[in-house]
Amino acid sequence: MSPSTAAPVLIAYNATIRLLGPGGPREIPLEKFFVIPKSENEREHDLRPNEIVTDIVVPAPPAGARASHYEIRQKEAFDWPYATASVILGMNGDTVRAARVVMSHVAPIPWVSNEAAQALIGKTISGETADAAGTAAVANAKSLGRNKHKIKLARVAVKRAILQAAKGERA
Repeated sequence: MSPSTAAPVLIAYNATIRLLGPGGPREIPLEKFFVIPKSENEREHDLRPNEIVTDIVVPAPPAGARASHYEIRQKEAFDWPYATASVILGMNGDTVRAARVVMSHVAPIPWVSNEAAQALIGKTISGETADAAGTAAVANAKSLGRNKHKIKLARVAVKRAILQAAKGERA
């Protein structure tokens, strides 16, 4: 499974992945399946030798949950996004009671931003709230030099995904 397109959405929904190998079956949260390699010989996933993926389990979203996925691309088709954000908001009326914010194309693995989620909990969604969450999502981001622009794009993707989710524009 590629960590770039479907994975952030599935991680936002708290999906788990089932694996089968010589040691028997195992199940882990999908966000733990993707790992940052520590050396050139390591892979970007926790797939052990002779293991295969058998299932991806997506739990039902909480009642009243609102979700959105936002991609920033140079072109509409046949192009990798510069940055994406997947957001799930658990609402209590107009107030966010729970949130999951996952970014992609900004790190070697889908990046769960607990900072952005915390910036939303207990608040009503507005442009300012969404912008603050976007800023929180990239507060600890470090550019590799020539990709500084991606930090701003990731912030904008998070903000727009939050606003879309709050309005119920996409699910």
